[in-house]
Amino acid sequence: MADRVVVTVGTKRGLFLLESNARRKDWKVEGPYLKGWQIYHAVLDARGTPRVHAAGSSEVFGSSAFSSGRKKIKFEGAKRPPKAPDLLPKALKVAKKYGCNTSKRLWHIEPGRASERGVLYAGTAPAGLFRSEDDGRTWQSVEGLLRHPSRKDWMVGYGGMCLHSIQLDPRDEKRMIVAISAAGSFRTEDGGKTWKPINKAVSKFKGAPKNEQVGTCVHKLLMHPAKPGRVYQQNHVGVYQSDDYGDTWQPIHAGLPFDFGFGLALNPADPDACYVVPLDPEGYTFRATPGAMKVYRWNAKKKTWTALERGLPGDGACVSVLREGMANDTLDPCGVYVGTGSGTVFQSADAGRSWKAAAMHLPPVLSVSAAVV
Repeated sequence: MADRVVVTVGTKRGLFLLESNARRKDWKVEGPYLKGWQIYHAVLDARGTPRVHAAGSSEVFGSSAFSSGRKKIKFEGAKRPPKAPDLLPKALKVAKKYGCNTSKRLWHIEPGRASERGVLYAGTAPAGLFRSEDDGRTWQSVEGLLRHPSRKDWMVGYGGMCLHSIQLDPRDEKRMIVAISAAGSFRTEDGGKTWKPINKAVSKFKGAPKNEQVGTCVHKLLMHPAKPGRVYQQNHVGVYQSDDYGDTWQPIHAGLPFDFGFGLALNPADPDACYVVPLDPEGYTFRATPGAMKVYRWNAKKKTWTALERGLPGDGACVSVLREGMANDTLDPCGVYVGTGSGTVFQSADAGRSWKAAAMHLPPVLSVSAAVV
């Protein structure tokens, strides 16, 4: 059976599913599902029988994890969903002073490794890490991170304090990296019992705590599946690359119009490439593309960025892309996907060289994720 690509699109008013064949030319749009829920992230778990998992939040009903089979969509809420921890006093004081978001939300769901059937991980706001061993029916807190001694210095970003990136090393079942806005990145080598802050040489945001271990505001972090040690992050202050699982970082944002952005995607066949959408950071709420929408591709060997814009909105575009708003699939050439605040999902089937709209006129897009089944 030919490969099928499914893109899960979380929006402010529900979940949509986009499906195409390996050519990724024409797309079928399904949904909305979970109407009225803000879907901060959703993912199709292709291990075994495919299932869709979604992180939903509602001003009326709170937050929960939802799950459904792929063939017949019928979502069920978790029996014991992740319960986000409270903000500690220092962070709560900062949040009230600057009007930061303090609501509790489920932010991200990440399937476990191929050998870990039924295992899922979830990140919340305020920052907490959770694990499920029964396909998302029940969740338990990963206490080693929650009790980290640096937690007293974790700060809130404008949108809150969220654990949004969960990366599992496919070669080492004990190694995992997570990223928190606005605290930084942490790595475990013992399956979550202990965690090491990995923020050396990453610029701090204005007003960050003096704690030397934390105080960076990671917007998105991804570990490359094909090259051991290679990790990329889009930060509040720059784009960075690591070749030692985050022990050290090198800034790579020279050549971009702005060092600020949220989204990040990879090319699974090329460890030397990553994709970002730089945003104009002026003001707390503008944060949009500067006059034209361009996706930039990094070439680590040449240490250069290439602007990719064929088929994207030109001059006059004012487009926002959030931290979960970029994704890639695993085909070759890889597909790259970008969801916007204006409700369009742009897709490239040729590793970014050209673009087209896979879906338009959706509610504001909060997240995109791609899977091949």
